[in-house]
Amino acid sequence: MKVKEIKPSEIITTKDFPVHNTHILKIYFKICQKDSQILPATPVIPLSTGLPLLNGKTVKEKEYNKRFKEFIKHNRKIKYLMCDGSHKTTALTLTHHKIHAAILKTDKDVSDFQKLVEVGEILSFAGKNTIKEILFEKADHLKTAKFFETVTDKTQRMVKEKVIPSYMIKYYTTK
Repeated sequence: MKVKEIKPSEIITTKDFPVHNTHILKIYFKICQKDSQILPATPVIPLSTGLPLLNGKTVKEKEYNKRFKEFIKHNRKIKYLMCDGSHKTTALTLTHHKIHAAILKTDKDVSDFQKLVEVGEILSFAGKNTIKEILFEKADHLKTAKFFETVTDKTQRMVKEKVIPSYMIKYYTTK
């Protein structure tokens, strides 16, 4: 498993809008203002490893798969799919940091990442046990999304719609 810094514009995020827990976002935001390296790595899967597609047996599944493939085709800068970590990635983006990401390419990478949770290096991991399971879980999550977006896009939308605290918006827009 490789760990590297990735631009938030290169990562497809979850459809959750805004983030579920503003209190967690506030904590991560304060941490990122001080030292963003304190936060554990965010798990991502390179799109070159696989796409989050459904089985394609129903019309809706085929429609979703087509929409997702079209989105990727027209957004070549996107290289990764976020597995978990919407609050962290939002806080990092609001404070103008890259995303400290753990690149999961193999099932062994997934297993190694899960072991980091067991020893406390990573706070949690909502993922499954294999790349294939994670991709299907993410497809199932995204299938009802009206559109797909990067971490940058979603963060900018939160700022524009003022669904996060004003001090975060001010920090993001003035730094």
